[in-house]
Amino acid sequence: MAKARPSRIKPETIEREAEVLRLRRRGLTFDLIAQELGYSHASGAHKAYVNANLRIIRSDVDEIRAVEMDRLDIAQAAVWNGVLRGEVPSVMALIKVMERRAKLLGLDMPTLAKIEVTHYESDTIDEEVKRLATLLDGSAQKALDTPISETGADTQSD
Repeated sequence: MAKARPSRIKPETIEREAEVLRLRRRGLTFDLIAQELGYSHASGAHKAYVNANLRIIRSDVDEIRAVEMDRLDIAQAAVWNGVLRGEVPSVMALIKVMERRAKLLGLDMPTLAKIEVTHYESDTIDEEVKRLATLLDGSAQKALDTPISETGADTQSD
């Protein structure tokens, strides 16, 4: 059986895919990328994006985090003057940037939740009901033992 020849990717293809990556990282949609780079449809730009991601060696998480941090710095700088003037929309935008930065960096303390779970086997449910009933006073016990039809709770008053 003959060995498969390694596919040769044209340098132009690699450059075009790299440009797709750059444009996508800037936030452009695949439709806009297709228009910008001359793809006939957004699907062509998307395919180039997928291929480029498969082809490149994935950056380590710290590098990706640094890119995101740069974007957050740019966003913060864009609203900062409005924050200094006390403009509420700018302050709200800054808070969102700060919240995202805290999540990205893991600055927020984890939420501590105390959960108590009681699991009963089906044959022990009746025993548990009886145990709980004994904790109640005698009248409550009687109410639990008395069928609803004898209490008159299921009859309507006129």
